[in-house]
Amino acid sequence: MQHGAEDGKRFMTQQIVSYVDTYRPGALSTLCALQTQYYARDWGFDHTYEAVVSAGMGEFLSRYNPATDLTLLAISGDDIIGGIVIDGGDQGHRSARLRWYIVAENFRGCGVGRSLIERAMKFIRRQEYENVFLTTFDGLTSARNLYEKAGFHLVDQVEKSTWGKPVMEQRFEFFSSK
Repeated sequence: MQHGAEDGKRFMTQQIVSYVDTYRPGALSTLCALQTQYYARDWGFDHTYEAVVSAGMGEFLSRYNPATDLTLLAISGDDIIGGIVIDGGDQGHRSARLRWYIVAENFRGCGVGRSLIERAMKFIRRQEYENVFLTTFDGLTSARNLYEKAGFHLVDQVEKSTWGKPVMEQRFEFFSSK
C-alpha cells in the first residue's frame, strides 16, 4: 500500500517530536525567528512585527517565573520546531495570556500545534487561571480552529497596525468553568 507524502510526514513527525516545559536559553529567540520569518513571508509583515515580539519577549523574560508561567517547546532532534507560552505574571490575579504560539512550516498539519495547545490548556487548568486571553489576526484559520476547540471565544476585533501592517486584530478569551 502506497502512502502519500503527507502520511509519511505525519508518521515521522509523531515519532520524533518531544515536548519540554522548562525554560531553555535561546528558546524564545528561536520562536521569535520562526514567527517573524513566517509572518514576513506569508503575510508581508515588516521589521515592526519583530520589534514588537522581541520587546514583549524581553519584558516577559525579565519577570519569568516557572510557578506562574509556561514556556512549552516542541523539539525535533536538537531543534526547536515550535512552542507556546502562557504568561501568568503580569495579567492580574487568576488571569494569563497565551503568547508566541508557532509551529515550523514543515511540522504543520502533523498534530504538533494541537499537542502544544492541549498541553498549555492542562497548565492553565492546573494553575486555576480563570481567564486567559490571546491576540491574533483574522486569516489564521488553522490556529483559530485550535483556539476554539480549546474553549477560546472571539470577543473583539478591530483593524490595527500593531504588527506593521493593517490587519483585523482579534482578541480571544477563555473563561474557566468554575
